[in-house]
Amino acid sequence: MKTVKKYSAIIIVVFLVAFIMVILFGNKAKMDNELKAMQEYSSIVPVEIIIPKELKASQTIQENGTLRSSAEVSILSETSGKVLTVVGNVGEHVKAGQTLVVVEKEVLESQFNLAKANLENAEKDMNRFNNLAGGEAITQQQLEATKLSYQNALTNFTIIKKQLENTVIQSPVNGVISKRSVEKGAYITPSLEMFSILEQNQMVIVVKVSEKDIFQLNKGQTASITLDALSGKTFSGSIRSIGVVADLSGRYEVEIGLTNNDMFLRSGMSGKASFENTMENAGIIIPRKCIVGSINNAKVFVLNGDSVALKEVKAITVNETETLITEGLLANEKVVLSGQINLQDGSKVKVINQ
Repeated sequence: MKTVKKYSAIIIVVFLVAFIMVILFGNKAKMDNELKAMQEYSSIVPVEIIIPKELKASQTIQENGTLRSSAEVSILSETSGKVLTVVGNVGEHVKAGQTLVVVEKEVLESQFNLAKANLENAEKDMNRFNNLAGGEAITQQQLEATKLSYQNALTNFTIIKKQLENTVIQSPVNGVISKRSVEKGAYITPSLEMFSILEQNQMVIVVKVSEKDIFQLNKGQTASITLDALSGKTFSGSIRSIGVVADLSGRYEVEIGLTNNDMFLRSGMSGKASFENTMENAGIIIPRKCIVGSINNAKVFVLNGDSVALKEVKAITVNETETLITEGLLANEKVVLSGQINLQDGSKVKVINQ
C-alpha cells in the first residue's frame, strides 16, 4: 500500500512539473512573438511623400546692388562775365529748362544790336547788287565781295546772338544738384564748371553676377527691383549693359535701367534685382529637402510598395527651395519628402500623409 502511494506522489509531481513546463514554454513563445512584432514595428520608418509633376522650370537669379543716377550732367559756362543770379543748392531738385545762372549782358546786348544792324545793311547791299548784276551795271567781282560781306555779317550776328543766349544758363535735365561751383558776383569764363546734376528720372541699379549665371542674362531682359528703403514696392527695369570683364572675385557688373517718374528713388539706395529665366531642361520639380547628399551627387528615396528604393538622379538648383530633376525620376513616382535620415535602400516605411 505504501508502494502505491509512493508511486502516486511521484506521478503527481511529474505531472505538475510537465504542466509548469508547458505553461512556461507557451509564455516564452508568446513573448517571442510579441518581441518579434515589436522589432518589426520599430523597423518601420514613418515618412512623408510627394508626387512631383513634369514641367518646364523657371530659374530665379537674385543679386544685391546699389542704385545710382543713369547720368551725371556737368553744366559748363559758355560765356564770360559777372554772375548776377544763382538759383539752386546741392540736394535740390531742378527741372529741364529751369534757369540756374544769369550773367551780365549789357555789353553783349550792345554788340548784338550793332551786329543785327550790320547784317540788315549787308543784306540790303547784297539784294541791291543782285539786281544790278542782272543789268550788268556791276562786275562779278563786286557782286562776290558783297555776298562775302553779307556772310561775314551773318556769322558775326550768329556768334554774338549765341553768346547773349548763353548769359542765361538752364538745366538740360530733370535731376538733383550734386555739386555747385559758382556764386553770385563771381566772374566766369568759358568752360568753367558751374553745376553737376544727377539725372533723376532715369536710374540704374548695379549688381554683380557670378560667372555661372551671367550667360543666363541678356541685354533688354526685364528685372524686378526691390529697395530696402521702400519695402513693399516693386519696380520694373531692364538690363542696360552686361560687363565683359570680371572683377577680382570673378563676378560681372550688370546695369539695370529703371524709370523714376514719381521721384521716389535716390542714388546710393541698396536693393535687390531678380531675374526670371525659363530653363531649357524639361524635367521634374521637387523640393530641395527631398535630395539626399549634394546636388552634384544627388539621390532620392522613392516609394516601392511598403519599402523605399534609393535612386541616383541628376539635379539642377532652381532656387533656394526647389530643384529640377532632369534624369533618374519619373513624374508619377512617389518621392520621400521627410524621414530620410532614418532610411536606407530597402527600408520598410509607413506613409503618414496619405
